[in-house]
Amino acid sequence: MALIFALFMLFLIICGILLNALFLEPYYIFKNKDIFISTGAEIRKEYISNKRNVPNLISLIDRVESISCTITDKDLNALYNSFPPNPDTNDTRLPNEIEQLILNNQKQLSENYIYTVVEKPNDQAPKLVFVSRIAGGELIILRKPMKGIGESVAIANQFYFISGFISVILGGLFIFVFSKKITKPVIEMSNVAVSISNLDFSKRVLSDSQDEIGNLGRSINNISEKLSGSMESLKLDVERKKQLVRNISHELKTPIGVIKGYAEGLKFGVAGDKEKTDKYCTVIADECNRMDNMVRELLNLSLLESGMFQMNLSRFDAAELIEKVLERFEPTFLEKGITLDLNIPKNLIVAADYELLERAINNYITNAINHIEGMRIIKVTAEKKESGIRISVFNSGKPIPKDDLPHIWDVFYKVDKARSRQYGGHGLGLSIVRMIAELHGGVAGVENISEGVLFFIEIP
Repeated sequence: MALIFALFMLFLIICGILLNALFLEPYYIFKNKDIFISTGAEIRKEYISNKRNVPNLISLIDRVESISCTITDKDLNALYNSFPPNPDTNDTRLPNEIEQLILNNQKQLSENYIYTVVEKPNDQAPKLVFVSRIAGGELIILRKPMKGIGESVAIANQFYFISGFISVILGGLFIFVFSKKITKPVIEMSNVAVSISNLDFSKRVLSDSQDEIGNLGRSINNISEKLSGSMESLKLDVERKKQLVRNISHELKTPIGVIKGYAEGLKFGVAGDKEKTDKYCTVIADECNRMDNMVRELLNLSLLESGMFQMNLSRFDAAELIEKVLERFEPTFLEKGITLDLNIPKNLIVAADYELLERAINNYITNAINHIEGMRIIKVTAEKKESGIRISVFNSGKPIPKDDLPHIWDVFYKVDKARSRQYGGHGLGLSIVRMIAELHGGVAGVENISEGVLFFIEIP
């Protein structure tokens, strides 16, 4: 920036000098034209109205405007001069170059006036000459030397060069300091951007200015933070998928092993009677059903997570939905000696996907039945809140260990793996509930409370 500024200033100085040298003199001649015309008109008016005062007027013009004035008769003999004649001669004739100018331009003079630059002999400075007629045929001849303008151009160019050189030095120093101040945060941002491109998100732009550069620095920091968060989420997602593959492999390994063992028993005649053969077939069928249920739940969870699932939202009474779900579990409650405690108000209207909310409540009830202990009580509560409705399912039993609480929503995560195998759970039900809550813009949660565990889902 400093170099560009210095070159630009040098270019301006050179342009200024060239403009002065080439156009200042023509501009000076052009601007003096109006002065000569108005001066000639003033002298003509005074000559016609008060001829006695003409000597004083032309002398004043000579002193003030540096314009020498001569009034001649029609034969070019001088009648009045603003400067005294040469005492050594009585010649009243005009200089030869002036006479020649007038004689050569009679036609132009008769129509208007003559205004030109006349070169003097013997390398003397040229003069601006203006000639116009008076009504009686007399001539007004005004002259002004050009020597002053030439000297002025030289002096102006010299001063322009000196002042321009000083301006280049001082301006260059200022721009150098200013450019370093500007480029320092830009270089810093460039280094941070390089680090981001190398997936290093630890560096930040340390710029607190409120201008465009400061805003750019803050934007880069925001990009770095968001990319860092996205990379961490991506790593967690990759690790989660790896763990999911390991869990699926483990979940499938057990039933496949069972099926293989019983199938080989049938093949090699280990089951010697019909009763044993039927038992082996029953175990194989049960394991196949277990794998089928697991695959179905995985497909359902994958569909919900894909973002391609189209929800069918409608308004309905959540109390009626809960009662419908609980009716299905009445035989199980009686069989397992479970006491059901309901606290559900009527007309609990909610806008949601009926089937998805039904599946979430069904999964919560199933989970409560599988983990119930102690007093064997299940409490189902529904209430209206400012943010929507909250449906809670409590089951008496052991609390969930604190270390396991953050992970119970993960796919295939099981707090008690041996017990999960006993009741046929796969660790998918709670993951599906959480996904259903998120699809509705709500939340799913769990709390350890007195004598049991409380699961809930909130729908806006």
